[in-house]
Amino acid sequence: MKLPSINYLITSAKNSLIRFPLTILCSLLSAMVAIYLVEYGKSDSKMLPYINVMLCASIGIPLFFCTTIISNKKGFSKKNSGIINLIAASILVGIFFTLPNATSTHNTSLPYIKYAIYNITCHLLVSFVPFAFSRQLNAFWHYNKILFIRLLASILYSAFIFIGLAIALTSLKLLFDIDIHSELYFEIWIVLISIFNTWFFVSGIPEDFDPLEQIYEYPKGLKTFSQFVLLPLLALYLIILYTYGTKILSLWDWPKGIVSYLIICVSVLGILTFLLLHPYGNQDGNSWIKKSSKGYYFMLFPLLIILFIAIFMRVGDYGITINRYVILFLGVWLSIVFLYTAFGKTNIKFIPSSLACLLIIVSFGPWGMFSFSEKSQVNRLKNILETAGILENNKVKNETYWIKDSIPNLYSDNEFENQSKLNDSLASEVKSILEYLDSHHGFSFIKEWYKQNLDSIINLQSPEKENYYNYSEAELYMKTLGLKYEVFYEDNIEPRLTFNATNTGSVKKISGYDYFVPFEKYTFEEGNTIFSFNADSIEYKLEHVNKPTVKLLLKTKAETITFEIEDLANKLRKEFGNEPDSLLPISKMQLNYSNANSDYKIEFHSIELVIQKNNLKLANISGDIFIKRKP
Repeated sequence: MKLPSINYLITSAKNSLIRFPLTILCSLLSAMVAIYLVEYGKSDSKMLPYINVMLCASIGIPLFFCTTIISNKKGFSKKNSGIINLIAASILVGIFFTLPNATSTHNTSLPYIKYAIYNITCHLLVSFVPFAFSRQLNAFWHYNKILFIRLLASILYSAFIFIGLAIALTSLKLLFDIDIHSELYFEIWIVLISIFNTWFFVSGIPEDFDPLEQIYEYPKGLKTFSQFVLLPLLALYLIILYTYGTKILSLWDWPKGIVSYLIICVSVLGILTFLLLHPYGNQDGNSWIKKSSKGYYFMLFPLLIILFIAIFMRVGDYGITINRYVILFLGVWLSIVFLYTAFGKTNIKFIPSSLACLLIIVSFGPWGMFSFSEKSQVNRLKNILETAGILENNKVKNETYWIKDSIPNLYSDNEFENQSKLNDSLASEVKSILEYLDSHHGFSFIKEWYKQNLDSIINLQSPEKENYYNYSEAELYMKTLGLKYEVFYEDNIEPRLTFNATNTGSVKKISGYDYFVPFEKYTFEEGNTIFSFNADSIEYKLEHVNKPTVKLLLKTKAETITFEIEDLANKLRKEFGNEPDSLLPISKMQLNYSNANSDYKIEFHSIELVIQKNNLKLANISGDIFIKRKP
């Protein structure tokens, strides 16, 4: 086999740039911003706009790919191509302004969920846009085969190049003591996966798709993989789901929603498998493929019934959320695909095109997943409060009035007057709904229930919204309802103690100490080392133990220094309660130790402990260690 020459590679890259300039430009822009974030993101407190530029450039890659393909397929003039590219650019600008900046809102999750939907839709468009208005099913399959193989090849090339460069850099560091900062490895990966991966991918896309319709040779390896790997796995999963479905139907013992996700995953696997096998069904001796495909969709139907029963039970108990709406949406889409196939239709373009169209439809409007889920949760909250007599004529009775002079701390002369009107279960539901609204939608629908302007209190409580420890708006809204903001634990959930210190920022004052070492740990095994460091050629190891009490051990070869976490936690519980209403002063989150040689201090940023049968166990911890040598 003749390897491609350098001139061929250069010419191919040049032609790809000429053909897909905006696609490659977007990959370049996203890589540049991502590298900037890697280098300066930790120190830049207002990095959200940069993240938004990177995300919009990333979605521009598939979007401008689609505009190029449409222009080539339809033979558009430069003027018409420019118009369609301008429309695509306007869409990206619109998406950018829907994303939050550093000061626009406390709630930042919902715009990014919308962004994820737009991104998925753009990638679905890539899969069928050249054949949106044609009947070239064979060409459509070959085109997606090219996309699939090209994607795998580009990822494989990128991975091998990265591994090679990483080994080379590591060798330079070890052999020649060249200082190579760790971020460089990630930055190389960004360049490869964004710029190289995109450029390599588009260079293999044919300019004319019509000849693909006349190709009737299909990769044997793809059929072998689908037939002997994917199909047996699919059969195994169907057996498991049918067995489990029989169990829950016979006992009417429904799980907490997990079965819906399993059915969705198995359904998608089955659709992918039979899409890969589709053209082989037209060959002699492969009639079983068409029969198996149709049989699969009929086998899917009982599972869809279980899916709808499970999700409607959750909806009946807890209302619609974005996640439940998505499950319902996918269930409806799978049902449409089942009915389409059951009536003998074989247009495989229908699968990605129908999903893309439905995603667009449910992403906006009062029927969309965002508006519908918000109204569902607000109505659910309203019903609970009205039934309990806390809400009357859309106004909160016995509203807690905050003394503004006390802010940032919250004080009132009439706290928790409505607490006795709700049992623990309903109070937990109110807390859950308010936290969901806080995370996804905000409180615009319920602000009119309150006589006070809670936004002004929130702005006084947390004026710097980019602060890592943002004040919980859900907590303020619940306490103003006259209800305690507490966790009501179910029997199977372990209660926790959590203490967080006031955020002191990235600048640390270490006067009076010789060394300052930050640390954090979020997963623990008994007796494991949290981290190690050296000071004055002395090696220190910070470890933790949970028995007989929770403590940190700072070990050297000569001694072991003990910091009693459990004693500190019990002291904080006594002074501030199990769930402090606000961040604690850093002076309250300290432990000290002194010996003949050194003074030690640990300032804790956060401590979380799990309560297990009246015993405590460390769940996560972070802070700073200070060391001062004595003369």
